[in-house]
Amino acid sequence: MQTNNIHWGSLSILVFLGLGALSALLAAFGIGINSLIVLFSEQGNAAGLMITAVTFGFEGVVLLFCCWFVLQKVMGREHAGRVLRFSFEGWQVAAVIGLVAVSLAVGAAVVISEVGWLAWLTLPILTVAVIVPPIWLFFGIGSHGIELGPRWRVFSILGLGMSLSTLIMIALEMAALAVGVIGGAVFLALTQPDLVREIGSLMPLLQNETDADVILKSFAPYIANPILIFTTIGYISIAVPLIEELFKPLAVWLFARELESPAQGFVLGLLSGAAFGLVESLNASGGGTENWIAVVTVRAGTSMLHVMTSGLVGWGIASAFCERRIFRLAAAYFSAVLVHGLWNACAGGFVFAYIGSFIGKPEWGAFLPATVGGMAALAIGIFTILFLSNKRMRASR
Repeated sequence: MQTNNIHWGSLSILVFLGLGALSALLAAFGIGINSLIVLFSEQGNAAGLMITAVTFGFEGVVLLFCCWFVLQKVMGREHAGRVLRFSFEGWQVAAVIGLVAVSLAVGAAVVISEVGWLAWLTLPILTVAVIVPPIWLFFGIGSHGIELGPRWRVFSILGLGMSLSTLIMIALEMAALAVGVIGGAVFLALTQPDLVREIGSLMPLLQNETDADVILKSFAPYIANPILIFTTIGYISIAVPLIEELFKPLAVWLFARELESPAQGFVLGLLSGAAFGLVESLNASGGGTENWIAVVTVRAGTSMLHVMTSGLVGWGIASAFCERRIFRLAAAYFSAVLVHGLWNACAGGFVFAYIGSFIGKPEWGAFLPATVGGMAALAIGIFTILFLSNKRMRASR
């Protein structure tokens, strides 16, 4: 059955997702051509560029897929409103683990071989094979047995989570960073002008030097400044979680009045977190071949974090709008920020411990066991919360 009334909300979403898909596919084409040129010239990171091109292409295809389902709503098709339930079975756990393990093993062999054209050819596909299935798995575990609602709305939330939410978060985080940097520069200029001149004298080094080790050693006295360390950790563990946990489930906020239960808000929040985790993890994996194994492995844990915390906030949003439990929303939001902040603080500690070995601060390595142990404990806790939350949501329905 088809109606003549235009659904302006779905039409607006369709236009935005269509532009996002077109932008992603054009970026994939341009970067892909550039990677091919670099491959034959042998004067750059061809594999890293191709990973970026393939990930943009994958994101563009997913957005096109979302556009198709939203288009059905725009056209007034009755099946656009059919309730969607995510199909997840136990065998998928073994399949995901097997696929990721094989992909990592093949990728490790390619990296060790140091054959440029082979890395260019295989690592982009292997990156998708390692990043995407775990996100599917985490979302499946959290959403198992719970209705997501009309499928046009489900794919709208997925597409908006990959596009609009991500763009807003990037803009706000960059703005917060810019304010912090400008504020810090003004403060130093007023209180320590000699220090500002010293740092300014090193700026040409950033333009002419390509060796990261040389740059780190040159800036070592300033990197080791406790104020800089605490400010950086504060930014990534407070400012970033506050922004991301508010805007990751942006589409859930947009559809909040149409949600049927806190359980539905929970699974749609999971979907929003999965969408953001997909984009962030894929785009963070294009650094090249040297650290490929470590990057794609760590991104799996970070994706699980985004899925769970966004689900928690989605549950809070639905509780506020469906049951008028405002305090539950506040508790869910700040709990998500706390977990996210602890994870980022551990990740930041790991990075500083790694940098310490290059700037003559080997004692920073003493924090490495604590940061790794903290991330491992958080990962176990996040997975447990995800699993138990699904059981509780199903019982509540």
